[in-house]
Amino acid sequence: MLDIKFIKENKELVAKNNASRGVHLDLDHVLTVYQAKNDLLKNVEAKRQLRKSSSKTKPDEATIQAMKALGEELNTLEQELKDKEQELNLLLWQIPNINALDVPLGGEEDSVVIKTIGKKPEFSFPVLDHADLGKNLDLIDMEQGAKVSGARFWYLKNELVDLEFALMQFVWAKISAAGFKPLAVPHLVKEQAMFGTGFFPADKNEIYQVNVDEDTLYLIGTAEVPLISYHADQVLELKNAKKYFAFTPAYRKEAGSYGKDTKGILRGHQFDKLEMVVFCRPEEAGKYHQEILKVEESIWQDLKIPYHVLNIASGDLGSPAAQKYDIEAWLPAQNTYREVTSCSNTTDFQSRRLNIKYEQDGKREFVYTLNGTGMAFGRALIAIMENYQTKEGSIEIPKILRKYLSFKKIT
Repeated sequence: MLDIKFIKENKELVAKNNASRGVHLDLDHVLTVYQAKNDLLKNVEAKRQLRKSSSKTKPDEATIQAMKALGEELNTLEQELKDKEQELNLLLWQIPNINALDVPLGGEEDSVVIKTIGKKPEFSFPVLDHADLGKNLDLIDMEQGAKVSGARFWYLKNELVDLEFALMQFVWAKISAAGFKPLAVPHLVKEQAMFGTGFFPADKNEIYQVNVDEDTLYLIGTAEVPLISYHADQVLELKNAKKYFAFTPAYRKEAGSYGKDTKGILRGHQFDKLEMVVFCRPEEAGKYHQEILKVEESIWQDLKIPYHVLNIASGDLGSPAAQKYDIEAWLPAQNTYREVTSCSNTTDFQSRRLNIKYEQDGKREFVYTLNGTGMAFGRALIAIMENYQTKEGSIEIPKILRKYLSFKKIT
């Protein structure tokens, strides 16, 4: 979240930034609540000091009664302070990060293509989409997925499962070579981890909740949540940036997507994903943002699948990101590019919520965090199936993956 002092000193900038993100919040009210919280805090601290000083003398009966009354008053004030702090936090949690200077303003349609790589394949036959290829080659079973779990679930079968694990080995090796260290992470997290990484409150309707009224845990929609939360309430030594990655399932309700992409495995409630994160000093964030993007691009270049890179517009960034780049791969059956990766610079937005700092020259400052998709495997499979299909209805295997497989073609 943003520093309340920054909001106070830059109210017009924050208001303009909120508008660019589609957030409508009365900042004067936020600052009024902040002032009320500060006034309560001063009152509480004064009462605490009075009680402390009175405890150093031998009390008479009048003093005992006065201290009892003071204690009751202090309890009331401390509860009021706690309530006011919560009220302030609920407001601050609604305020998105500040846009980077070169973020285009507007909605999804205003994102800017900054590069296009690869030549689109040309086919001399009618192109099939991945769902038809998956059915024809006995690779995807949507019917049984829906029968067992409901809509937007599926079974992957036969060579397509082998292909996913070949992709896993390929991407794992590439990300490891870039200096990222693997972590095996929890798939269920507490509410604070969701708030801390910025997915709550904005995306709460997208997240599955379990054990309600018991321990109330949430299924992760990305490994970013447990990866970033790993260093919550810590002071890091950041002579060198900390770089991690994790492979997990991702669980999402896709609450706002009914009627969209219902055919095949493009948009589901569960998919496999490999995620990268970086913890670094503020002055290094731009460099690591480009590094993550470079790793992502190299994956798609090695797969020889055409793609373009987007600088995402302000209204489509999401609360935590100051800037985000998306890679969209070419899907021949849809005759368009579709998102396959994102990488975001979230500055100190998440570290403020999670209290993650680093020490430099005797001072403690909030770290900067970044994240990026190593691979969303379902969408990668779709891109390979559609770009590598043949006239006979088979699927060629990209050369970079063949060393991990016992076959060169799915027939």
